[in-house]
Amino acid sequence: MDGARVQKKSGGKPGPAVWVPAAILAVLLAAYLGLCGWVSASDTILPNVTAAGLDLSGMTQAEAEQAINENLSVAQQAGSGWAVDLSCDGYIGTLDGSSFQVDAASLAQASLSVGRGSFFTGGAQYLRHLFGAAQDLGADQVQLTEAGRTELERQLQAADSALGSGGSEDGYTADLEAGTLTLVKGHTHRSVDRQGAEEAVKSAYAQLLAQGQADTVQLPILDSAPQEPDFQAIHGELYAEAANAAIDPDTCEVLPHTVGVDFDTAQAQRLFQQAQEGETVEVPLTVTQPDITQEILADRLFADLLGQGTSQVSGSSNRKFNVKLSAEACNGVILMPGEEFSYNNTTGSRSADKGYLPAPVYSGGASVDETGGGICQTSSTIYYAVLHTTLEIVERHAHMYSVGYVPDGMDATVYFGLSDFRFKNNTDYPVKIVTESYDKNGLRYLTVKLYGTNVDGRYAVPERTQFDFVSPTTQYRADESIPQGTTKVDAKQNAYTGRSARAWRVIYEKDGTLVEKQDLGVSTYKMRPTTILYNPADGDPSTWVDGVPPKSGAQPGTETGTESGGGTGGEPAVGTGTDSETSAGESGSSSSAPTEDIPAPDTGDGAADGPAQSSPEEDHYGYEIPAGELPPGY
Repeated sequence: MDGARVQKKSGGKPGPAVWVPAAILAVLLAAYLGLCGWVSASDTILPNVTAAGLDLSGMTQAEAEQAINENLSVAQQAGSGWAVDLSCDGYIGTLDGSSFQVDAASLAQASLSVGRGSFFTGGAQYLRHLFGAAQDLGADQVQLTEAGRTELERQLQAADSALGSGGSEDGYTADLEAGTLTLVKGHTHRSVDRQGAEEAVKSAYAQLLAQGQADTVQLPILDSAPQEPDFQAIHGELYAEAANAAIDPDTCEVLPHTVGVDFDTAQAQRLFQQAQEGETVEVPLTVTQPDITQEILADRLFADLLGQGTSQVSGSSNRKFNVKLSAEACNGVILMPGEEFSYNNTTGSRSADKGYLPAPVYSGGASVDETGGGICQTSSTIYYAVLHTTLEIVERHAHMYSVGYVPDGMDATVYFGLSDFRFKNNTDYPVKIVTESYDKNGLRYLTVKLYGTNVDGRYAVPERTQFDFVSPTTQYRADESIPQGTTKVDAKQNAYTGRSARAWRVIYEKDGTLVEKQDLGVSTYKMRPTTILYNPADGDPSTWVDGVPPKSGAQPGTETGTESGGGTGGEPAVGTGTDSETSAGESGSSSSAPTEDIPAPDTGDGAADGPAQSSPEEDHYGYEIPAGELPPGY
């Protein structure tokens, strides 16, 4: 069409102004990636990398390791010339090259790794090092040897001393007599910074390797205020509750007492904070003394005679020996507070292998010989001594027949495995049993003393009353050894008067004021008849005229004969088994004072019924009085 202009369509090919910069950028990117690939694949160290004083640029790892080792060898050969000098506020010291060590292989590997952390940054790291960026690995790879570390610490301590480090005084003093806890608040503490000093000497040695010389190391100093003591820890070390001295139950040794100690930790902290540097701080202590110290307890131990008892020992030599042997087994026995004494456990079974001899005992109401006869006199004498104390009686049995060596109601029969005598130490102190068997004026005696600590001065006096006396009856027993027309009293089976006794233990205060009267119960002792032996040829004694056997050859019941070796008719010369009796408290030794009072021959104990008649009991060889005759005073 005439006059019309045709417009060109847009979207054609870009012009040179667009594609030329893009091409340049692509070339540069390709070149950079090529450089990164070269750096990544290269086995040489980047430019300007140094280690241990050496420029390792362009070296392989193996070449770098060799070079480092050669350089270290030169340093070691130089000896003291390669050393790091130390200085600190007037202190001067030196660490030689032998105090340091360098791992050449690790150092070479670390040098090769510089700039190779990432593929895409490797090219840039290379260019940086090429145009002047440097990295020294010396100080990072230098280490102290064990000997070098020890030497450095020695020199740092010397430097601390030169500084006059001050600080808090170590420890404290606790004066219990003065009642004070003493501490000294130190001055501001100056000391060498250990970590900083180690890094500084390693850097200096790296510098020495790199340059052949190094600057003197100025040791870094730390200033710190006086450290506050750990008052809770001090309290834990000092705190104690007051405790009395005690007795070792195994050795009976007096163990030390404990003094109570305490203090207010908050007050101690406040006093320390208020004090000036260098000032002595005194914290008041609360000191509590125990009631019983080791010295007091040692003085009190076995200081008092609590009670004693004495009995006369009669009978055969075997019996006297058994009494002495059983007493020796009890001698020196110590009872700790709360502990019980057992006669059977203390003496053990009274057997021949322990030295005991045959002597009379009661068995089925008759006197027979048995090993250990007589040992009941020891248990009875101990019991008699206990009755003069306030010690607790646990177990006691009366004899079958009245005995003659302690008062009625105050004996204690025993038989191993069946009956025992026991008492308990109910005091706060140990009790010791002391026995003594001795001869005096031709007679044998046994004395038992009980030692302990009488804190309140109380004492006891045993008392008893006797009643229901039963005179011995008469019985006859045929014995062909007896000549016809005669009779004889059986001397082996002594007659005993039966009786009962009630015993008390009366306890008094030190001033004599009555505290209590303990009823120990009633002991009942059997009667044993007089036994008259006769010849069976004389016929039945009930047919005899006036109780006298017929003469030899005469018909029974027609003539009277004579008696030999005993009483006449129904009136034998033997009787009760004791020769005298006294009222309560008159026989036996007094326990309230350590004096000896030999008891008159008497009978009994009193508190419990004895064992069954089938159980053997000792024959006491008691003194005898005419049948039917009561003791004086009754």
